[in-house]
Amino acid sequence: MLPGRLVASIFLVLLAGAGCGSGSGLSPAAAPELSPPETFDWIGEAISFSIPPAGWRREGETGGGVKGVRFVKERSVGEAIGLGDYYILAERNRSSYLEEMLDNFDSYDAGFAWDRALRKTYAHTDTPFTARESEIAAAVNRAVSQADAAFRNRDRVAAKSYLEAALAQSQRLEFSLDDVIDRVEFTPERQQEPENYHVTGRREAVIAGEPAVIVDYTVNVPDRARTYAAREAYVVHNSHLFICSFIGLQESLAVFDAIIASIEFPE
Repeated sequence: MLPGRLVASIFLVLLAGAGCGSGSGLSPAAAPELSPPETFDWIGEAISFSIPPAGWRREGETGGGVKGVRFVKERSVGEAIGLGDYYILAERNRSSYLEEMLDNFDSYDAGFAWDRALRKTYAHTDTPFTARESEIAAAVNRAVSQADAAFRNRDRVAAKSYLEAALAQSQRLEFSLDDVIDRVEFTPERQQEPENYHVTGRREAVIAGEPAVIVDYTVNVPDRARTYAAREAYVVHNSHLFICSFIGLQESLAVFDAIIASIEFPE
């Protein structure tokens, strides 16, 4: 599933008739205060933000390339807020697997354990985000292949050296928001029923000191004869893309915006 991933999954809930009753009826100025912040680390990069107030049910989010958390407003029309790490980008960097192999290097002997661990260290070469990624991936894979050949020839010193070279190459891989935004930004054309979506605004912003992009749009749900407000925010920190999504009533946007404003990236 392409951009709109969190909102698209919530859209399915709306069509299925999730929730009952109406929205809170609060104006943006009367939005409830948030609960204390919590810190999450889904794929190796920590993020902290305040939690919605009482009345928002917490769920896990693993769809559409995002691993994170979703908060669904209880006794509402299916309003929801989602925040997550775009693991499709995070997994492009294989440094953690190379570090694990080097940490456990002395425990390997020829056989299944080595092969299984080594498979995880090969860099992805499909649909690269940048030309630099392609160059680094080729260098990583070349060094990993050399490590495998040396290991099978029982030259453990050379094998470890090649793994270290692969790690050094992998650690060069970095992504900025400009590198990834075109791939993930919400557009109606990427949705299954584009006629039900309408972009109403796009702006650049700053989230926790990092450049960000925010897209506003509406979602028409014919089965409910209702149009929902929606918003997505995108921010990259340490080469991790965090996607924040909202769908619901206009008055609940204040809760979403307060959560976005509370985001921090712990050292």
